Amino acid sequence: MIVGIFHLKFKVEVTEETAPKEYCNWEEVELLTTLVTDKLRKSSKRYDIILGITNGGIIPARLMARELDINQIQFIPIRNKKLQKYEMPKLFRDKKYLIIDDIYDTGSTSFKVHNLVKGLNCDFAFLMSRYDQNGSIHVGKILNHEKWIVFPWERRYHK
Repeated sequence: MIVGIFHLKFKVEVTEETAPKEYCNWEEVELLTTLVTDKLRKSSKRYDIILGITNGGIIPARLMARELDINQIQFIPIRNKKLQKYEMPKLFRDKKYLIIDDIYDTGSTSFKVHNLVKGLNCDFAFLMSRYDQNGSIHVGKILNHEKWIVFPWERRYHK
């Protein structure tokens, strides 16, 4: 059962266009992955399948699968903030899922996913969150600012 997921509104909306940027590097991604997977190991929970939320959760899903020795990774297709239900993998009630994304920001994406997986045995993990989380939500770092986070896989390199 999922607890603690709800839709939050910012006093000032943090957007890529208006907010100052903070760049996250690969070393920090690896450190946050370790922090989250250490919390998961301490909880003694075991997962059958990792579900990465596209696009931001693709790389964290792979990194956490490596650390937790989980061989099955599937993806929850989100594009342009919309869930692509027709592309969803088949999910089973007898499996334990770890749903992964890069950041818990407004909660909008997590709320959509939460509604989709109601009734399934799922926990959530994020590299970063703007809010302190509890219950079945595992976070590497709580942000204390309103900067736009740019992960290494989001950077554009111009030649």
